[in-house]
Amino acid sequence: MVKALSERTLFAGYDNKDDMPLGSYAVLMGVYGGALTGYFAWRGGGGRRAFPRMDLGDVLLFGLATHKITRIIAKDFVTAPVRAPFVRFEQKERASEVSESSRGEGLQRAVGDLISCTFCLGPWVAGALAAVHALRPRETRLVASIFALTTLSDFLHRSYEWVGQGLKRTRERAKAVELSEGTSQERDSAQAH
Repeated sequence: MVKALSERTLFAGYDNKDDMPLGSYAVLMGVYGGALTGYFAWRGGGGRRAFPRMDLGDVLLFGLATHKITRIIAKDFVTAPVRAPFVRFEQKERASEVSESSRGEGLQRAVGDLISCTFCLGPWVAGALAAVHALRPRETRLVASIFALTTLSDFLHRSYEWVGQGLKRTRERAKAVELSEGTSQERDSAQAH
C-alpha cells in the first residue's frame, strides 16, 4: 500500500487536517521548476539575446498584466470551464467573479488549489510572460499592455463604485439627521406652545 507523503517519516510532523495533497503539490512544483530549467537549457545558448533585460517599465507592465491574467484564470465566469474539473462552485462574487473551492484528491485537488488561487497562479503567469517576452518582446508587450490597461480600468471602475457608495451613504446620513432634527424641532415647538 502506498503511503501519503504526509504519513512518511520526513513529513509526519506536518499538520494535515485538511488532507492536503503534499505529493501532488511536489509534482506541480517539479513541473514548474522543470519547465524553467528546460527553458533555460533551450535558450541558454543564445547569450544575452536569449534573456533580454527588463527595465522598470517592463516590470510594471508585466506586473499589471500578471495581476489581471491571474484574476481572469482564477475568478472569471468565462474561464469556469477550465477550472470546473478541479473546483466546486460556491457563489457569485462582485464584478463577474466567482468563489470556488478545490475538490477531489491528489493531483485533481492540487490543480484545483493552484488554478483557483490568484497568488498561487502569479509565478506561473509571470514565468510564462517572461519566457514569451524573451522570444517575442514586441508581441508580448502588446498583449501585456491590453491586460495592464484592463487592470487600470478595473481599478477605476472600483473607485467609481466606491465614490458612488460613499456619496449614497452621505446622503442617507444627511437625510437621517434632517429627519431627526426635524422631529426634535417639532417636539420643541410643541412643548413651547
